[in-house]
Amino acid sequence: MTEEEKRQKMALFRYSLIAAAVSGTFEAPSLAQHLRNVAGKTYLDPDGKTVRFTFYTLERWYYDYRKFGLDALASKQRSDMGKPRALPAAAIDQIYVLKDKFPYITGKAMYKKLVEDGFINASQTSLSTLHRYLRNNGLKSKAPVEVVKAFEMERSNDCWQADTTRGPKIKMDGKTVQTYVIAFLDDASRMALHVQSYMADNAVNMQDCFKKAVAKGGVPKRLFCDNGGPYDNMQLRMICASLGITLIHAKPYSGKSKGKVERHFRTIKDGWMHCTDWNTFSSLEEIDVSLANFLSSQYTNRKHSSIGVTPKERFLQDYERIRFIPAEELDLHFLHRRESRVSSTAIVKFSKMEYEVPQQYIGSKVKIRYLPTDPSKAFIFSDVGRLLHTIYPVRKVDNAKIKRNTIDYTKGGV
Repeated sequence: MTEEEKRQKMALFRYSLIAAAVSGTFEAPSLAQHLRNVAGKTYLDPDGKTVRFTFYTLERWYYDYRKFGLDALASKQRSDMGKPRALPAAAIDQIYVLKDKFPYITGKAMYKKLVEDGFINASQTSLSTLHRYLRNNGLKSKAPVEVVKAFEMERSNDCWQADTTRGPKIKMDGKTVQTYVIAFLDDASRMALHVQSYMADNAVNMQDCFKKAVAKGGVPKRLFCDNGGPYDNMQLRMICASLGITLIHAKPYSGKSKGKVERHFRTIKDGWMHCTDWNTFSSLEEIDVSLANFLSSQYTNRKHSSIGVTPKERFLQDYERIRFIPAEELDLHFLHRRESRVSSTAIVKFSKMEYEVPQQYIGSKVKIRYLPTDPSKAFIFSDVGRLLHTIYPVRKVDNAKIKRNTIDYTKGGV
């Protein structure tokens, strides 16, 4: 095995230990707790040796990966191979211990502590060596970060919080499938505007849930969510702009800022998901009925300690101020947009579908809008946003039955 292959195997091994942290699929209540759980176990490294790692080593790998990618986890051949290391492994781990305990400690103060505690020898390791390590690994002291303070909106629909969590696993058609629960929560009243389970955590499902929340609860002034793909995309920005909503994204790794919706998910998990026999469920519809019953009896119509009334009562206090969208108009705000060229057979293709368009558009590009959840029709809009035509999927069998004029060439000219 070549040295490069060894480096790659080591990188993949280290990544396997932080993979759940990177992908956000860990089940611990926080990233730090997850890494501590990983640090509490033993592993076999690529050389077959039993190894353990400290929390600070795992944390360093995690942030190295986030900043530099997989290559940052590969074992690097040292230029000083065969010479004493200026910073022993124990000293490096202690550096992260000190930075965790004293976030704003200076390099000089850290150097003094490392010497006093016996992690480095002053005659072998200089202060400049420590400064260089801190600088190269992004550990230099920074000014205190602004604390994320709890906030609360004054009125219903001033702001909604939205998020997704892993739902229960159920058997469908003989296969075990993972479900996902999406929720939209009003900040001021804690009212769950709409909560629904889906088969995938993606933008289309998030927007479907969002539309249903708006249909029931009106239009919020702000939508506050995280930076994941379902919540940070051009289509969502277009929807919010169309509805007059300010879209706000939480700062990366600032889970506390979405505390209300995360607390809502904890209520759902503790009171419903973790105490339900999912072996008796075989469809999303069954999950949603069960969840709706739980929310109605245990959440929506129960007095909330922080607001003194039920979420429903608090939400309805501002009912007259809420802006609703007529049902016949709501779909228009959630239409996806694209531009497609019309073929010589008066057809446009998108989303694995073919639609017939008026022949006047053959050879030209048309502006299409459509709902991903309803392929039964789509729409052609003008450059200024006016609806021009409703178009429908091609029905090739019907087209084959259309009577066409034929020419009898035996009768001579036309």
